[in-house]
Parts: sequence; C-alpha cells; structure tokens
Amino acid sequence: MALKESKTDILGMATVPLSLQFGLRVRELRLASGLSQEAFANKHGFARSYLSKIERGKSNLALDAIVRLADALGVEVIALFDFSAKSVPEEPASAKVRIKVPYSADGSCFHPDLRQPRAGTYAVGNKKNRRTFADFGEALAYLKTMKPAQWWRPPATGKAGLVTAVKWDWLVLEELPP
Repeated sequence: MALKESKTDILGMATVPLSLQFGLRVRELRLASGLSQEAFANKHGFARSYLSKIERGKSNLALDAIVRLADALGVEVIALFDFSAKSVPEEPASAKVRIKVPYSADGSCFHPDLRQPRAGTYAVGNKKNRRTFADFGEALAYLKTMKPAQWWRPPATGKAGLVTAVKWDWLVLEELPP
C-alpha cells in the first residue's frame, strides 16, 4: 500500500486540506455556541454522525448544506471559510469561571442548563438511587461521590435519559450558576 503524499504549496510547505480546514472552522463555531455535537445536531436537524464527519473533514458538503449549516451556526456563509478568524474574542481570564464536571461518551457534560424544566431541579443517579437538587453546586458535589457519576438530561439538550460519565474535565462558564 502506497503512502498518501501530502499536498504542498508553492514554497514546498505541507498544506492542510480544505475539507479539514472547513471542518475545524465549523467545530470552532459550534463550540462557541456552547453546544455539544449531539445537542447542536438535534437542535438544527442534522444527524450527529454527519456533523462529526463534517468536523473531521471527511465530508464534502453540497452548497445548500453549507448554507443550512451557516444558518444553524448564525453566521454568514463566508465566515465558514474564514480560517484565520477567531469565533470568540479573547476575554480576561477573570471574567470566566472554570469548574470540573463529568463528561459523557458523546461529549456532553453536566452543566447549569440541565435543570429539569418542570421541577426546576437537577436529577442525578440511576432510577433506584435518583436524587434531585435545587442547587447546581450541590448536585455537582453529589456527582463527585458517585462511581460512575450519572445524571438525567432533559429532552431540550439532546437525547433525554440517564447519562454516565466517562471522564471529568473543565467547563468554562461566564459566572457560577445560582
């Protein structure tokens, strides 16, 4: 099997394929919206697997799909091809709060917007050991005691149901939730 040769520019430097640059830009803009792939796909009518292929540079989109994607991201089509742009302006570190939260296999995490719509609480634990908390911090503290951490995701943020953590990582918020 022959190795693929990388493309080079006029100076002989390796270039990044356009589909990968486009995918990275889409990912950057999606992350700036604060949504996981699954939540974004569900909210805007894309298949998560299709969105994943786009972000990995494994899909060539039709023009109408590019327009639809730009609309979903809330940007002009040209912004999808501005590979030098930053989607979010840099802010001072003091303006944001970092907290460690559990993340599921699909990349979604336990965050303040997961308050159950009707009850106004955060639900954690499986059906047998389900507990609810009015305060995000208390729910997060309880999740830290669980092996593995499990929480309930309401339908508005993606597929509803029990979510299991596969890792803990940082979440950046504008401010701590009440």
